[in-house]
This record gives sequence, C-alpha cells and structure tokens, in this order.
Amino acid sequence: MKKLVLFDLDGVIVDTKQVHYEALNDAISQVDPKYIITEAEHVSRYDGLKTLTKLNMLSEEKGLPYTDHQVIYDQKQELTIKHFSKIPTNERMREIFSTLREDGYMVGCCTNCIRRTALVALSKVGVIEYLDVIITNDDVKNPKPHPEIYWRAMSMMGCLPEETLIIEDSPQGLLSATRSKADVVRVKNSSDVSLKKIYSKLKTKKKIMNKWHDEKMNVLIPMAG
Repeated sequence: MKKLVLFDLDGVIVDTKQVHYEALNDAISQVDPKYIITEAEHVSRYDGLKTLTKLNMLSEEKGLPYTDHQVIYDQKQELTIKHFSKIPTNERMREIFSTLREDGYMVGCCTNCIRRTALVALSKVGVIEYLDVIITNDDVKNPKPHPEIYWRAMSMMGCLPEETLIIEDSPQGLLSATRSKADVVRVKNSSDVSLKKIYSKLKTKKKIMNKWHDEKMNVLIPMAG
C-alpha cells in the first residue's frame, strides 16, 4: 500500500525548465558566448542535471575555464530567483496536493534545484503548505540521476520504495526514480500531472521480486568462464 507521493519540481510541479536554461546561458554569455548550451544539447544531455554538473561538462567538453564556474553559478542563481518570484499561483496543482493530503498520503518534493530556489518556486505555486518533506540539491551528496535524493525522502518519512510513488519528467529524474525502486509516473510537463494518473498508480501494488530459494541448494556457483 502506498503511503508517500514524491514530486520532482521543474517540469512537474511548475514548468521552469526554460527559465533555468535561459538563466544559465545568460550567465555564460557574460563570460564567453561560445560556451552557450544549444537547445539540442539541453534536451539530449543537460536536462535535469544540476548547474555545477553542467558547468563541469562544459569545461571537460568545450574548454570552459574552471575559474569561471563560480561567477557563472552565482549569476545564474540570481537570474533564476528573479524569474521564479514572478511564478503565479497554480490552483489546479494546489487541488492535487490538497486532495492527496486529505486522503491520508504524505507528500514531498525532491529536486536538483538549490533549496533557496525550490522554496521560492513552491511558495509561489502555492503548494508548500501541503509538503511533508522537501529534499534539494543542498541536502544530498549525489544528485539525480543517483537515487539518493529519493532514498533520503523515503527514509525521513519512514517509507519503503514499494510504499512510494514518484512523479518525474526528465531522463535524469526518471532514471533516479527508477533506481530508487519506487513506482514511477512519467509526465510530459505540469499540465500532464493529474489525480487520475496518480491514483491509477497508487491503487496498483508494486510487484516485488521474490528471492530464489531451493531447499536442496542454497548456493549456486557458475563454473563457465
């Protein structure tokens, strides 16, 4: 039986991927426009990764000086906060969260955003009051696609993976969610998030693989190779 529903932030609760993309490129352009990330690169490789990971990739693959990372990072965060402060309240999303809470589910948000950015976005959308747990990039050693962020939320809420449902959209986020062993709902964007989709999974029991057992043989050692 499911007890916990965890949401990604960007592209799930609020559609701010374009804001992150443009804010990072604006910050990069102030250093050197030749390192700007194209739309194609963003969609295929950078989507869902934290900012420092993206900057390391640009250094390794395009030669962006590592000494420019902090300047770009700081400027990107300031631009992002500025845009996030204009996010409107989403009554439809508020209804989804309030319904889950009323039905007895614990609800959380797990995002590769830094905590400051995440709190601004969640407050502006109007769902922060319904959240039992918020885990951000600041709270983990290994960001998505590593499953640590979801495992941490489950641990804090006292839930097992089979008691958890995760709502994700990006390749990196979906990989993180899948690796956590929880059930997953894949969405295209925040408009694709619905109670119908969520409850169709909440009512489905996740299959758990039974361990192999044989009373006559407890250890099997392959000899070939």
